[in-house]
Amino acid sequence: MKPLSIRRQLTALVLGGLCLGAPALGIAAYWLTLNEIDQVMDDGLRQTALLLADRDLRGAIASALPGAAAGFVDAESKLVAIARGLDGSLMFTSEPRLALRFDVPPGLSTQSVGDARWHVFTVVQSDRTLQVAQPASVRRALAAESATQLLVSMLVLMAALAALTFAALRQGMKPLVRANEALARRGAHSLEPLDLHGVPVELLPLARTLNDLLERLAKAFEAQRHFVADAAHEVRSPVTALQLQLQLLERSSDPHERALASAELAAGVARTRRLIEQLLLLSRVSAQGEAGEPLAHDELDLAALARSAVTRWSPEAERCGIDLGARAEATMTVRGDGASLEMLLNNLVENALRYTPRGGTVDVRAEMRNGTPVLAVADNGPGIAPAEQERVFDRFYRSADAVASGAPGSGLGLAIVKSIAERHGALVSLHEGIAGRGLEVRVAFEGRSP
Repeated sequence: MKPLSIRRQLTALVLGGLCLGAPALGIAAYWLTLNEIDQVMDDGLRQTALLLADRDLRGAIASALPGAAAGFVDAESKLVAIARGLDGSLMFTSEPRLALRFDVPPGLSTQSVGDARWHVFTVVQSDRTLQVAQPASVRRALAAESATQLLVSMLVLMAALAALTFAALRQGMKPLVRANEALARRGAHSLEPLDLHGVPVELLPLARTLNDLLERLAKAFEAQRHFVADAAHEVRSPVTALQLQLQLLERSSDPHERALASAELAAGVARTRRLIEQLLLLSRVSAQGEAGEPLAHDELDLAALARSAVTRWSPEAERCGIDLGARAEATMTVRGDGASLEMLLNNLVENALRYTPRGGTVDVRAEMRNGTPVLAVADNGPGIAPAEQERVFDRFYRSADAVASGAPGSGLGLAIVKSIAERHGALVSLHEGIAGRGLEVRVAFEGRSP
C-alpha cells in the first residue's frame, strides 16, 4: 500500500476546495449580476417609457424613438416600443413581429412570446397605451459575460494559489524533514534530544514527545549496559568456581575428596542455575515495565496469595527448621497480575528462609493498614543494617552481613520485588522484624483496592 503524503493530501484539499468554490462563486456572481442588471434595466425601461409617453407618437415617432432612447440605453439593449389606441388599434411599433398583450396593469411586468421572455413597462394614458419592452436574453448575456470574466480571474487566482500552496507546504514540511534527518543519525550510543530551536508551534508537542522517548531509551540502554556488565561479572564468578571444582574432581583419586568435590560441584551448579533464573526473571520484569506492556487487572485475593506462598514453601521451611506461617485477614482484594505477585512473594519468602537461622520464625501477612492493602513478610533473622537498607534494592548488591553469613544469594531478590511492585503502583518499604529483630518487607498497594 502506497504511504500517505501529507503534502499531497493538503494540496488536494486546497485545490479541491478551490475547484468546488470557483463554479459556486461563478453561479453566485451570475445571479447577483443578473439581479443588478434587472434593476438597472428595469429603471431604464421606465425612464424610456415615460419619456415616450410625453411625445406625440402620431407624428415623427419613428425618428423620435431612437433619439429619445439614446440617452438611456445603448444599441445592444434591443428596446422595442409599441403604442396602441384605447380600442386596441396599432398606432406605432418598432418591431412589427412582436405581439405583446395590452391587458396588463401599468408598470413593470414580464411576458412570454414564443420561446422568448420579455420585460415590459406599460404606461396607460387617456388616449393610448404605451409599452417599452426588452428581451430577457440581453440581460442574461450581460450577466454571463460578467460571470465569465470573474471565473477567468478565479482560474488565474487558483493557479497562483496552487503554486503558493505547494511552495508553502514544501517550506512548512522542512522542520519534519530536518527532524527525520536528525532522528536517522540517532543510535544506541547517540540518543541526545532533538534541538527545539526553530521548531514550529504545531510540531513542538511531537518534538517534545520524541525527546522524552529518546531520554527513556537512553536510560533503558544505560540500564541494559549496566545490567549486562553486572550479570557477566556475577556469572563469571560461579562459572570459574565450577571450573575449579571440576578440575579438582578430575585430579582427585581419594573417594572421600571426590565425594566432597562432587557435592560442592552440585551445589555450585544449583547456585548458578538459580542465578540464571533470577537474571532471566529480572530481565523479563524490567523489559515489560520499560516497554509499557499492559499489566493484567485480575481481581486478586491477597490473603489467598499469602496462604498459597506458605503452602508452597512449607517443605523448605521444615527442612531448614523454621516456623513458617500465614496471618491473613478475610477477603482483601487488589487488581493486578497474579503470576507477578506470586514471584514477588516467592522472592520475599525465599530470602527470609535463607537468612533466618534454624529455629527462627517467618510470617507472611496480608492485612489492611490505614485503609491500604498490604503484603508483608517478616522474620527474626539478622536483618539489614539501616545504612544499607537503601542499597539492598540495587541489582547484585548484597550486604556485608549477608556475605559474611555464607548464605548463597545473587543480590537480585529485592530488585525483582521492587520492579514488580512498581508495575503494580505499590510501595516497598523495610521495617523491623518479629519482636524487634530481623526484617519485615512491606508492599503497600496504595490506591489499588477495587
